[in-house]
Amino acid sequence: MSATFVDILQEAVIKQQQGIPFVLATIVEGETGSPGRTGFKVIAYKDGSFHGTVGGGEMERLILEKCAEIHKTKQNTLETLVLNQDGIGMACGGFAKIFYEYFPAKKRLFIFGAGHTCHSLAPIMLSIGFDIIVIDNRKEFANEEKLPWASEIYCQDYAEYVEHFQPEENDAVIIITHGHIYDKEVLDGICKKNPRLAYLGMIGSKIKVKQTVEKIKAKNYQGDFISKVYAPIGLNIAQRTTEEIAVAIAAEILAVYNKVEEIKSMSRR
Repeated sequence: MSATFVDILQEAVIKQQQGIPFVLATIVEGETGSPGRTGFKVIAYKDGSFHGTVGGGEMERLILEKCAEIHKTKQNTLETLVLNQDGIGMACGGFAKIFYEYFPAKKRLFIFGAGHTCHSLAPIMLSIGFDIIVIDNRKEFANEEKLPWASEIYCQDYAEYVEHFQPEENDAVIIITHGHIYDKEVLDGICKKNPRLAYLGMIGSKIKVKQTVEKIKAKNYQGDFISKVYAPIGLNIAQRTTEEIAVAIAAEILAVYNKVEEIKSMSRR
């Protein structure tokens, strides 16, 4: 049984929440003979999988190929397919107009550590469209009363959480726990996974950061993810207060997402 519009809509909502980008292709107009009727929809993902149908056959194959292109260009497009031998090699005749709409991955920020910096940073990141997930091993910090703005809260051992951590490529991670030993634990666990992250930063003095990085490099994890970490975290704005640190972190994350060529980070001084 083919997916209904409601099925496709529900899946779209779930994928957005999971931080997974997709292309929604909709037949907006078609003549008699088209294998797909007006209103038919399909959601296509970067890995080639899809949900729904626009009629099957050669037309659907071409539409899915176009969806793969849209994942690269990230541009909405209206396309007309001519359904005859001179067009796409079909005998049914007529045409179909398809609208391709790109839905980027929702930006998610994973914050390890629910202390003062977390509370100062959250309003800034929420204001620029991030969902915030907080992880802390202290019940008195990791709860809905203290973190009403968080979309998800996990009160558990840091290493345990990282073991099952599966971020998406549009996600950001910051490590600002209440102890250097926990910072190192989280960073080591993430580097071991060699994930595709948009950003990862860790707080700490230059000396402690250097020691931690050298220890992780010595483990020779596949992919050398440690070289991509921003640590010490934040832009170099001579920050001193918790609020200033939060601004520096937010600015650095935004600079990375916006692909600023020369980022004057604390880690790049």
